[in-house]
Amino acid sequence: MIYNGVALDSWVTRFSGVGIFIGIITSILAVQIYRYCIVKNVTIHMPKGVPDGVSKAFASLIPAIFIAITMVVINGVLAFFHTDLHAILTEPFEFVKGLTGSWLGIVIIMLLIHLLWIVGVHGTAIIKNSFINPILLVALTENINGAENIFAGDFVNMYIFLGGAGSTLGLVLLMVFNAKSDQLKVLGRAAILPGLFNINEPVIFGAPIVYNPYLMIPFILAPIINVTISYFAASVGFVNKIISGIPWISPVGTGAFLGTGGDFRGVFIAIINLGISILIYYPFFKMYDNKLYSQQK
Repeated sequence: MIYNGVALDSWVTRFSGVGIFIGIITSILAVQIYRYCIVKNVTIHMPKGVPDGVSKAFASLIPAIFIAITMVVINGVLAFFHTDLHAILTEPFEFVKGLTGSWLGIVIIMLLIHLLWIVGVHGTAIIKNSFINPILLVALTENINGAENIFAGDFVNMYIFLGGAGSTLGLVLLMVFNAKSDQLKVLGRAAILPGLFNINEPVIFGAPIVYNPYLMIPFILAPIINVTISYFAASVGFVNKIISGIPWISPVGTGAFLGTGGDFRGVFIAIINLGISILIYYPFFKMYDNKLYSQQK
């Protein structure tokens, strides 16, 4: 179907990162319209003797009609101006996608994620899960078809978030094997198992890293160093590009091996990054541990 020169039925071409955002936006709008109709009692009320399932179906009818009309009107208005939501959102999306195509852009993304974490906001959910993951998924699809995107698929969980945001598995290992204070010893033992599967909320909020001047610097620095090593290792061809999706809970090395199609060099890079994370955390960990130990005594 074509309206004013704009194809309204080319939906097959819209399965992309931009399409995911459009899906999110329209879903939110539809839910809000439905909620408004229910709250304002704009529904069809059936007699009491009608079965509950039938009553609910009819109650949803008017909100569904309002939702459909709203979507058609929005689409029609945009088509009148020879555009659509996909075209409107493509430009900012392409800008963000451009960031993921360079080392500096990835560093900026990591910096934003970890600055949010430091003030107690879930930076991974807000930035990576909401904005970056769709781009990584598109890049992964391109790699499967022969492209050479470095930042694709689960690059972050494979090489950067070793133990979770901030590459905190290195910090947890220091707590387990090197802590003197009871607080960090107990926390290390509690956090080691989740940390192996990239779950690190116990460390972020238990150490804590949030608003902690001792640990916030390595929490930001370790991922940036990991990005640098991994990005340039992939850019010079030392390790294969990512061609397979992996679960984000994959332990260190496992995801790198599977995501690169069985390249053991990916495992090597992940282990090197973990070792460097330990070295980065060590002096800051010692200062914080000594402080807690002196308070304990």
